[in-house]
Amino acid sequence: MTADRNFTLLNNGMFVAHDKMSEIESVSISILVKTGSRFEEERVSGISHLLEHMAFKGTFSRSAKQIAEEFDMIGGHLNAYTSREKTVYYAKVLKENLIDAVDILADIMQHSMFAEEELDKERKVVLQEMAQTQDTPDDIVFDYFQEVAFPTQPMGRPILGYESIIKSLSREEILEYVNSKYHFNNMVISGAGNFDVQQYHALIQEKFVSLPSSSINTCQKSTYVGGESRVEKDLEQVHIVIGFKGLSYHDQSYYTQQIIAMVAGGGMSSRLFQEVREKKGLAYTIYAFSSHYSDTGILGIYSSSSPENINELVDVVILELHKMLDTITDDEVERAKSQLRASLLMGQESSVSRAERLASNLAKYQRYISIPEILSKINTIDAAAVSLLLKQIITSGEKPTVSSIGKNQKLYQYETIVDKLKI
Repeated sequence: MTADRNFTLLNNGMFVAHDKMSEIESVSISILVKTGSRFEEERVSGISHLLEHMAFKGTFSRSAKQIAEEFDMIGGHLNAYTSREKTVYYAKVLKENLIDAVDILADIMQHSMFAEEELDKERKVVLQEMAQTQDTPDDIVFDYFQEVAFPTQPMGRPILGYESIIKSLSREEILEYVNSKYHFNNMVISGAGNFDVQQYHALIQEKFVSLPSSSINTCQKSTYVGGESRVEKDLEQVHIVIGFKGLSYHDQSYYTQQIIAMVAGGGMSSRLFQEVREKKGLAYTIYAFSSHYSDTGILGIYSSSSPENINELVDVVILELHKMLDTITDDEVERAKSQLRASLLMGQESSVSRAERLASNLAKYQRYISIPEILSKINTIDAAAVSLLLKQIITSGEKPTVSSIGKNQKLYQYETIVDKLKI
């Protein structure tokens, strides 16, 4: 066993981490499993998300109703989510209910039954979730975007999977997936809040004893391709995402890419919000985003407008990106840095945020990255670095990715958008 100020690496390979918050009344527990949609074989696409749903549907000692009732009895909150590279189960309870929360989470993680009748019910719930996404154009346009950016590979598949696969996934396939991914060395457990640290670590080691001790967890290397997805649908607006290959969360310029997104479209003072919405009234919503994975990333912009105005919106977006190459000011960068700093520091007030950030640190970097360390990296970023990285991303030689949905017959052809983006 090796120990650090914030975490212990057990002999079985599992990280157990803590973040003491003596001034609050709650405790949050986050269990991060280093698996998600990009770790799935195509034949079971969507299984990580379905499994996350099934975790609350009964163990060998608790029914689904009992799990819900026990958490409601202590006034706690229990939930989970799935992304491309992780599945997270988390709970928030009052400090005096820590033992109850850990006991239920340990039961769920180690002794879920995955009963056939519960599986049949929950797959219907997931199918409804998929249908809802299909009916939400500002959601589904991102799935189309991801599929074009990373075609014919796990990184490009939707996290929810595909309807035909969800309908056919069996209990045996779920058990096989659990047994291959839910291992001690593929899991991080972190706690944040008001608790006795020694008692917490002892409790985790006492309750988590029934997982396999080791696994080899690999995924297919991502290959960014780029291109276009154009889906015609009878909608009032055309929803569009324009994006570029970006940086992984291991890259030294990781925070600089986030600053680019902030300056371009990260708030009401951002360039795109001011030009597209405030000055020209072309859109209600417009923002830039910065997504990061273990081996790649995306820098992108989302907006929507009427079919008659969509090309003008595209023109304004491209013009602002080009202007940013030479005119980013120190004031803009300072505002963006302030947004990042505020987000980090405000997150420190939430036990859930602190538990999840700690777990994410250990899963990604195998160490804890302190707020002062992050702030020191952010503080060194200047306008020249932001402009340089944006130019490198736009002129990288990689094809941009454009995804649209709606009455998009009038939208520029992909080749036209590519030509307009050239500098």
